Amino acid sequence: MFFGLFGKKDFRHYQNQGAKHLAAERYSDARVDFQEALKLCPAEASHEAAAIRQGLDQACDQLGELNLQEGEHALRAGEAQKAHDHFCLAADLAADPSLKARARAEAAKLEAPEAAVKPAAAPAGGGNYKPHSGGSCTTCKGHGDHHHEEPAPMEMSLSEEDQFFLMVQPLPGDLPARYATLGPQFAKAYLMIHDGNDRDAFPILQEMLLSGENDIVLYEVALIMFRAGQIHESEALLNRALALNPQNAAVYIALVHLFAGGGRYPQAIATVQKMLELDILPDQAQFMLGELHETIGDIDRAVELWTKSLEHPGVAKAAAERLIPILNRQGRSDDVKYLSKKYLKGCC
Repeated sequence: MFFGLFGKKDFRHYQNQGAKHLAAERYSDARVDFQEALKLCPAEASHEAAAIRQGLDQACDQLGELNLQEGEHALRAGEAQKAHDHFCLAADLAADPSLKARARAEAAKLEAPEAAVKPAAAPAGGGNYKPHSGGSCTTCKGHGDHHHEEPAPMEMSLSEEDQFFLMVQPLPGDLPARYATLGPQFAKAYLMIHDGNDRDAFPILQEMLLSGENDIVLYEVALIMFRAGQIHESEALLNRALALNPQNAAVYIALVHLFAGGGRYPQAIATVQKMLELDILPDQAQFMLGELHETIGDIDRAVELWTKSLEHPGVAKAAAERLIPILNRQGRSDDVKYLSKKYLKGCC
């Protein structure tokens, strides 16, 4: 997830990761990656967005089906509340209308006056990302209810200056202000990059470097190199940027992404640990460290790190989302229910 600033320029990384996770039947991970890809996909890239949305729908439907099956199993075992929780979660996650309807119908049976469960008893609706009121699964507004909405296009009347200003605001720390001081030529190149036009942006950035090195310009050139497959050149530029400014959070995240993408996990872990030592985006760094440990198979350490991440509001929801599938596999249903209710706001 937070390998994101390097991938912020290219949604395809998350799309590819989502496809890999989908093929490996890691549906929760696939869902997270496809959501990130859709968020980063340019509004004008309608074909790519449609493909991402299709993958997201598949992942959500698989998660919905799995929760529906778990609910039916719990019901047969006499665990009505647990069944209700799973049915609500299935309804919230699924994109397919018939699957959502099945899950809602099963949940509604358990909400009837003669059912053994208490109506609207705050079950674990773990996949819901949008706070809402109402005590029934019919009020859920998860992915499946809004997945046909197109990303809002940028207003055509917006000037390039305003477009640039809006694009740099999500950058961490003091980077938005620093990006704004680099002048109109840099802004022009930055907009080209976001339009997928690395070729024309590259000479503008190169010319800027001739008059003096700048960590931000080096970083942007490094991203272009990375996307062109020139990994060693990209790494060298990122290290030069870091030598100029050891506090540039985006450069650290880019290096983590580069190392992890190349299977160089010890270097990636060391880079994140350096971020923690320097107190650079500590909440995101801790979350990334959990991702890296999960990737190398150290699940216990990942769980430990993501449990600590629950203390940080900015990443608590993401941490809970990563913990829940692991805890489910370990049979820790009480912990799953607690995390779902506390951090992911159940749908019923």
